[in-house]
Amino acid sequence: MSVHNGWGESVDFRKSLTGLLGAFVWIALGCGGIYVFVEAVTGETGVRIPYFLVLAPVAVVVGLVKLVKNLLRSLTMRIDERGILIHHSADRVKVELGWQYVAAVSVTQLPTPKDPRSTADYLVVWTHGGFNPGVPPEWAFQNDGWTGYRLIALGALRESAEQVTQALQHYAAPVLR
Repeated sequence: MSVHNGWGESVDFRKSLTGLLGAFVWIALGCGGIYVFVEAVTGETGVRIPYFLVLAPVAVVVGLVKLVKNLLRSLTMRIDERGILIHHSADRVKVELGWQYVAAVSVTQLPTPKDPRSTADYLVVWTHGGFNPGVPPEWAFQNDGWTGYRLIALGALRESAEQVTQALQHYAAPVLR
């Protein structure tokens, strides 16, 4: 996980493959449904066609959309002695934040912006002066009079929350919450 990049060590994180796996499942289910549907229509078995098989092409399209979104939307995340770098096009997040601008940083479980009934672990920063580091406005939240910013849901990463915490302990110990 540590890489020598000419500036010193850094910790690079990679995109989770869960979304890609889900896309292949949707495509496989849709193709299987289409096969059964075509066999039932063209065969002389006299089998009655289940209505849900009409939705099989929709499953293929959903799978293809998920596949394209996962392959084309990049994720770059690096934590090093200079700060935090995150480019996550799927969530419209582009952050290049030096430690001098960070009042505090943590890995925190929070409600998700899209569905407040569900929660996720997020990499969160509190900046000096409440300045938005480059995240959508709905990703901001208030806590003890401070404005916090969700940078990335840790579920989007292959690495665990513990590995992110270890990198923060190494590089951001003075501002770690």
